Amino acid sequence: MRVKIIMNPWSDQRRAIQRREQIESLAQQYGDVEIVLTERPGHATELARQAAADGYDLVVAAGGDGTVHEVVNGLVSGGRTDTALGVIPIGSGNDFAFGLDIPTDLAEAVKRLFNGRIRTVDLGRVEDEHGRYRYFDNNFGMGMDAMVVVRTEAINRVYGFLMYLLAVLQTIVLYYQRIYAEVRFDDERVAQETLLLAIGIGPRGGGGFFLTPGAVQDDDLIQSCLVSPIGRLMMVYLLIKSLKGRHVTSKHVAMRQNRRIVIKANMPVPIHVDGEMFAHPRDNVRQVTVTSVPGALRVMA
Repeated sequence: MRVKIIMNPWSDQRRAIQRREQIESLAQQYGDVEIVLTERPGHATELARQAAADGYDLVVAAGGDGTVHEVVNGLVSGGRTDTALGVIPIGSGNDFAFGLDIPTDLAEAVKRLFNGRIRTVDLGRVEDEHGRYRYFDNNFGMGMDAMVVVRTEAINRVYGFLMYLLAVLQTIVLYYQRIYAEVRFDDERVAQETLLLAIGIGPRGGGGFFLTPGAVQDDDLIQSCLVSPIGRLMMVYLLIKSLKGRHVTSKHVAMRQNRRIVIKANMPVPIHVDGEMFAHPRDNVRQVTVTSVPGALRVMA
């Protein structure tokens, strides 16, 4: 089996590079493995696309959810459906790996690459009114959820779940934007003001928040969480509830499961996919279509 590991040295606040030698040593026990480091944003997508074209059997994302996101987009755009994805979760959130029960223990994660089993999972696809599109493997967020990602980019010296928690609290204090949106969930039309719309292929985001706890990665459905405008104290309350996925019973929250969601907003909206910004307000994105793509990815899980 030909294996290429694409490692992001900047994952986990640039601490991932410290694990290169250990990963290389562990992987070499199972055969000839090539490790390549990313050099810039988007580089993992290019490397994964080329690896698929070169006929690698397994392309491994060693990093966080952003690295997995880039590698997934490279594999899908490469068109080689026989190339499988592997994951060594060494990032801050590792939410995609959590959904597939891929261990964060380094030795166990590397072992799983060679002794695991292939699982076919769904992806999501988002496209805006300008024709830009991207695939996502775990989650999508619009509004306040996306602004949390912006805040994480400015945080240093805090790692893992605490980084995301701090970013959420800062966003609650500093950001309050009501977005009026017309949303079509398959054939159901909803028009209302909202603080955020979270969509999940997987159940968890931000290293510990279960905004879409009912999301399953291989059922051809995307779960959504639409939150109506609420006060900041209620935001904190629902935030705490979301750690166990218990926010879903709130009258301020509407949960759905669909295959296609069309969103039209009255203003440019911030959007993230898998914790990576898809659109900032300056990009003037007001409409997106999110679609489930069933069985689109093979994963060594």
